[in-house]
Amino acid sequence: MSSRSKSSGKLSKEKGFSRNEKIVGLVILFIVIWGVYSFMKPAGPPATTTTGTTINTGTSSGPDFTLPVVNSNGLTSEKISLSQFRGKIVLLEFMSPFCVYCQQMQPTVEKLYEQFGSQNVVFLTVAGTFEGANADDAAKFIQSYNSKATYVYDSSGTVFSMFGVNSTPTFFIIGKEGQVLMTYRGVTSYDTIAADLTRFNA
Repeated sequence: MSSRSKSSGKLSKEKGFSRNEKIVGLVILFIVIWGVYSFMKPAGPPATTTTGTTINTGTSSGPDFTLPVVNSNGLTSEKISLSQFRGKIVLLEFMSPFCVYCQQMQPTVEKLYEQFGSQNVVFLTVAGTFEGANADDAAKFIQSYNSKATYVYDSSGTVFSMFGVNSTPTFFIIGKEGQVLMTYRGVTSYDTIAADLTRFNA
């Protein structure tokens, strides 16, 4: 009986795994699962920001672009170029209809328009494709907020990339000669943007 018991115990030990082997196995399993998750995870949308960041960008020249206009009825055949507003100050906004911080900023944008829209300041908004947004979604956004700005649709994200925009909302003040004067990222106060528009439009 004693001999059989010892033999059985030895066999059981040979079939099992040591503590170190179990730890190594768990580590390998974790690495494999993480690798599969990272590979299958879709590319994330542009990051959004909750706190406004103001950047004084001096007189660096900004790129030009031409994009189709989207209004409350949808995409139109009309196209607009940034350069056609030379001689005026432009508040250039980059947004996406599903961005909650863009929605939060919209009343501020409308208030700014009420003050500066008749003072040689152009309000130009570039709508992007964050979370699969399309031109119809931009149209619904315009309807929802009764927005007075001019909207263009960047279906490929090319203009977002040209301006280095990786979060929404992002605003630029474009000078009368096409230079980028100020940049604001995230939710920014009315007073901050209004003070700069007043200063540059003097």
